[in-house]
Amino acid sequence: MSVSYDESELPPEEVTVSKKTWRRDKFDTDGYQWARPMDDDEYDWNPDDVSVVGTDVPIRVVQLQYFDQEWQVTASETAGPEYHRPGFTELISREFSYTTSDFDDAVQKVRDFIRDLSSEK
Repeated sequence: MSVSYDESELPPEEVTVSKKTWRRDKFDTDGYQWARPMDDDEYDWNPDDVSVVGTDVPIRVVQLQYFDQEWQVTASETAGPEYHRPGFTELISREFSYTTSDFDDAVQKVRDFIRDLSSEK
């Protein structure tokens, strides 16, 4: 089942925060993702030791998807060799998983995740 919302209220197709640029893709009827390459200092493993899946470099992704009458917002990143599925994108932590029935709330959480995952540590 699809839901009614205004795509113009989504974060833009390209978002830059702290010199990190995220690009939006629509991957499903009501599913979007913003992705960006990870900087070398954002992971502590050698990319040559992992077969990165679906991309050429390690990435971070924020997803927004409408499913089962709720908006789901998650953030994931390419997993290193010590993780369950090396080279695949995996949920960063439960702190980067959010569910709501309110579109505006979900869009704000996308913005928050993008901001938090772009901050200089």
